[in-house]
Amino acid sequence: MRTRIMGIALVAALTATVPTALAQHEHGKEQEHGKPAKFTMPTRYSQAVQEIQSRLAAIEQLIKAKHLDDVHAEADVIKQIGNKVGELAAKPDSGVPKDAVKEVNQAGRSLAGKFDAIDKAGDAGDAAGTRKVYDEMVVLTATLQKYVAKTYQCPMKCEGDKTYAAPGKCPKCNMALKEVASHGPHGGLLVTAPDGKHQVEATLSADGQLCIYLCDAQAKPIPADRVAAQARIGKKGAAEAEFRPLAVAVDSTKSFLSGKTDASTKTPLAAVVSVDFKDGQKPQTFTFEFDGPTKADKDVHDGHKDDEHKGHKP
Repeated sequence: MRTRIMGIALVAALTATVPTALAQHEHGKEQEHGKPAKFTMPTRYSQAVQEIQSRLAAIEQLIKAKHLDDVHAEADVIKQIGNKVGELAAKPDSGVPKDAVKEVNQAGRSLAGKFDAIDKAGDAGDAAGTRKVYDEMVVLTATLQKYVAKTYQCPMKCEGDKTYAAPGKCPKCNMALKEVASHGPHGGLLVTAPDGKHQVEATLSADGQLCIYLCDAQAKPIPADRVAAQARIGKKGAAEAEFRPLAVAVDSTKSFLSGKTDASTKTPLAAVVSVDFKDGQKPQTFTFEFDGPTKADKDVHDGHKDDEHKGHKP
């Protein structure tokens, strides 16, 4: 009898420790991701889309750097904003047409729904799988981006940072207002072509590397070897006659064009890119103005150095 009682007590003791052990295991698994990314939930539709694009840019840089464990935190922010973006689009001052709010809400929910897939791929160290889900998220974000209201501004900043909702001329210098560039999925400046059928995004790294990404109006990437492009760079605000040529070449992945500025080139600078999409139309010109490195490139230099990851698996 005494032996039986001791056996029952031992089983009970072991059973009581199982939930605790499991909880500790699950807690440890959760901690592999490190601290959640810090952010403030946007209160305006345009801010929400910009934040999503910024986080996508960070994810792409993490994929390139093979830091797939860190994708979790950035994707979690996208999930939170994606679930809320429909609500922001429904606000009267969002700039989103009423008949497009449902489409925006569905795209936002679908974007949030990609979290589990990209998190699972990242945890598994599956770079190809992570890239695949990332590409799907970029396409969904393009749906959100097309409803962000365009703004226009004097290229000479005669009125400071004042913007206008429609194209026109500066009331002070009479120059044509230029569309203010939004941010693309690579964290760079995104400009829509005059024909409305193409978009070009440009990034500038801290070491002066200019990268040019091309896509159609539906955000479908255009391989860089299918176009012909020329670039010129100069001091921001200078006359274009003072700009000098910058050689750009197709990257080995054929996903973008790139060119390296020399050591004497400092920001703020402007880049004028002419692209022949070989669609029977004339080459189209895009102007990008950089006050410094684009956000994603700066984040990689400042916050994703190889030896500074916290909370990662060794």
